[in-house]
This record gives sequence, structure tokens and C-alpha cells, in this order.
Amino acid sequence: MTLLHATTGVDSLSLLVFITIAALGTALLLGIAIAAFIQRRSQSYLLVVLAFGALFGRSVVAGVSMVGLLSPATHHHLEHGMDVVLVAVVVAAVYYARTMTEQSIQQ
Repeated sequence: MTLLHATTGVDSLSLLVFITIAALGTALLLGIAIAAFIQRRSQSYLLVVLAFGALFGRSVVAGVSMVGLLSPATHHHLEHGMDVVLVAVVVAAVYYARTMTEQSIQQ
């Protein structure tokens, strides 16, 4: 069984363009998030950095898979691993925001 999104080799120029744009965009956002975290040094900014890092990681995995450096199975595992990281970071961010809101109300 071959997954459509896990083919090796650069078969589709449009897919390569989309992955390149996604990688450049998330790299830019990750850089901005890291700069903001360095300036603010707060947990909420760290969570944003981790979320953008996971998005960037997905683009890297897709690009590396397209040039044939990852097997479809490895690509699949890494991509879903990044999904798990992203969901965990979003849940942590919501929990952190709710906790901070409740603390500010109590004070």
C-alpha cells in the first residue's frame, strides 16, 4: 500500500513548491517566535515557539521525504509524531491561559 502523500522522489513540482513555501513561512514565523521568546522569556512564548517548531518540523519531514531520504513508513511516523507534539502544545497553551486567567481573577 502506497500512501499518496508519502511518495519518494520529486514527482510533483507543485507539491515541492507548496512544501518550500510552507517551510519558508514556518521558518520565518519560528524565527519571530524565538526572538519574542528571548525578549519576553515567558512560558506562553515558549509554547508558541514549540508549536511553530512542530509546524516547521512537518515541512522538513515532507521535504526530506520528497527527495527520497526517508522511507514512506518513517515519513508517516514522523509526521504523525509532529501532529502529537502540536496537539500537546496547543492543549498546554489553553491550559496555561486558563490557569493564568483564574489566577488573575483570584488576585
